[in-house]
Amino acid sequence: MSLLLAKIVVSVCLVLGLSWVAEKVNPRIAGILSGMPLGAVLVLFFVGLDLGPEFATKSALYAIPSITSTIAFSMGYYFTSRLNTKFAPLFSSVVGIICYLTIALILNEIDFNLSSGIIITLITLIIVGYAFRSQESNKIQKKIKMTFPRLLFRSGMAASFVVAITTFADFVGAQWSGLLIGFPMTFLPFLLIIHITYSGDQIRTIIRNFPLGLVGLLCFLIIANQTIPALGVNLAILTSIGGSMIYLTILGIFLNRIKPVPAE
Repeated sequence: MSLLLAKIVVSVCLVLGLSWVAEKVNPRIAGILSGMPLGAVLVLFFVGLDLGPEFATKSALYAIPSITSTIAFSMGYYFTSRLNTKFAPLFSSVVGIICYLTIALILNEIDFNLSSGIIITLITLIIVGYAFRSQESNKIQKKIKMTFPRLLFRSGMAASFVVAITTFADFVGAQWSGLLIGFPMTFLPFLLIIHITYSGDQIRTIIRNFPLGLVGLLCFLIIANQTIPALGVNLAILTSIGGSMIYLTILGIFLNRIKPVPAE
């Protein structure tokens, strides 16, 4: 029960935090932060706690190529979000999940090692990042007032996705558990919250910047895979988060030198 409560609290905080950044700061920044290892930290921690370091190490290895599935999800959601219908959030989610599962099923048939996983992921990130490159930032101009029902809706959506995926990972083995780490368990509810509340314009700004953040997830998984056997799950995760934060810091400096991202 304590583990379940921890999953709910952490997942709710992550998704609500991303929503706040998108609404109060900038959807572009929220898109970059979305790609960081938010859901991966949750899954890897709870998988390691429940099933042990060896299982977590293998999961981190297979999670590296699963980033390709995450990109497939974002592309499916991105293009479907252009539909001019009130059901666009639902259709975008369904198409995105189908794209994710299709690529994940293909990846499940491939025997990856660390090098091949990194290569396929980097190639995919470079191609999609180049295709999605844009300085356009569709900010949220008219922000809604946060009420208790809205807060409850957002919290419930965030908790349900994370609890479902982390629980399911216990039953599917290390390979599929690793592939599920790439499932957008915090990204999807975050997209739905912004899409339902505002429009597809903000969603597409978020997704265009998503690949930049996913490099941070790649850094996290590589470090985790290499350090869990020596450091244990908890210390390895902290070390991996540190590696991701270093990348995020360097990226922030680089982007601000090219074109500062205004807060308003």
